[in-house]
Parts: sequence; structure tokens; C-alpha cells
Amino acid sequence: MLRSLALASALSLASFTANPATASPAQEQPVPVDPPRLAQAPEPLCFCWSDGRKIAEGASACIRTNQGRRLANCGRVINMMSWEVTENPCPES
Repeated sequence: MLRSLALASALSLASFTANPATASPAQEQPVPVDPPRLAQAPEPLCFCWSDGRKIAEGASACIRTNQGRRLANCGRVINMMSWEVTENPCPES
């Protein structure tokens, strides 16, 4: 049994080294690679929410505060959307 295992191993090793394409990593053909890609996906559109509505970044809206309804600007703080509340009350319509 041991002798047949040794013979099978020797035969498979001989067939492996007999193939010049797989004999050594130095003889392998170069593989084409994809062109470089961006490290990050494009930045998604961001929104603030007010009364169930999406407000685009940079836009203003009237939001409820402790001091009543005030005009606020939608902006980004680090990586999160946030309201910057002004001292201006909402304009009357």
C-alpha cells in the first residue's frame, strides 16, 4: 500500500514538472489587469428632513424649534446632514 502511494506521488510530481507552463511561477504568462478604479463611489445626494419632506443640501426651510418656527439651512456636519437654525422667524405667507 505504501509503495503504491509513493509511486502515485512520484508520477503526479513528474507530470506536474513535465508541463512547462506550470513548472515555475517565474515562467507564468502575465495576466492583464483592469484599469485603475476610483477608491470610493461617487458621493450620494444628501437631504435633510422636515415634516416628512426631503430638503436638499444648501436649501432653507421653516422648521419647528423650542422658540417657534424658525428658518433653518440644511447642511453637512462632518459626514451627517444637520439643520443650522437661524434667528429669523419663518416668513408669513
